[in-house]
Amino acid sequence: MSVQSQNDEPTVVIVDDEERVAKCYKLFINDRYEAHIATGGQEAVDTLTREVEVILLDRRMPEMHGHEVLDHIHAEDYDCRVIIISALDPDMEVLDYQFSKYLKKPIVKEQLLDTIEQVRMLDRYETLLTEYYQAVEKYSIMQSEFTSATLENNTQFQELEEDISHLRAEIDETLSVFNETTERLLRGEDIPE
Repeated sequence: MSVQSQNDEPTVVIVDDEERVAKCYKLFINDRYEAHIATGGQEAVDTLTREVEVILLDRRMPEMHGHEVLDHIHAEDYDCRVIIISALDPDMEVLDYQFSKYLKKPIVKEQLLDTIEQVRMLDRYETLLTEYYQAVEKYSIMQSEFTSATLENNTQFQELEEDISHLRAEIDETLSVFNETTERLLRGEDIPE
């Protein structure tokens, strides 16, 4: 069975072979996210869809370990953030893994919610940067190909200028919030909703 979004809430897949742990995480996040549970690596691989935004992934599971799930996610080019949640201390192997965040069990509700928001914010920031640089490239091309008088009278070019300005402001705001959140986490403070 594949994970399908039932509403507009972001979709999170919880992958942990300890079902009671997975259910606990689901209770933590159910108010804000559409949460699905996979109790093993193979079940996770079988249920992933492009709609999944965040995966909470245990490292050590029977049959298919977390790093094998990560390999599948990246081989299939899923566009999602992975948060590893493990009782294992990070070791040199994690240098080979592609993930957004590593949390050490046990975790609490606020820590999990804050971490999910942080990785989603990072994803939004990357999207904004891509849109911004695409718009700036178009702007640059138009300026090199057309006179200022031509561009001043072109509605599409004026809209492009507005888009660049709005994107820049949103990037600055997102980065400011991201930096503030990161600083609070580094100081061990809770993040306000």
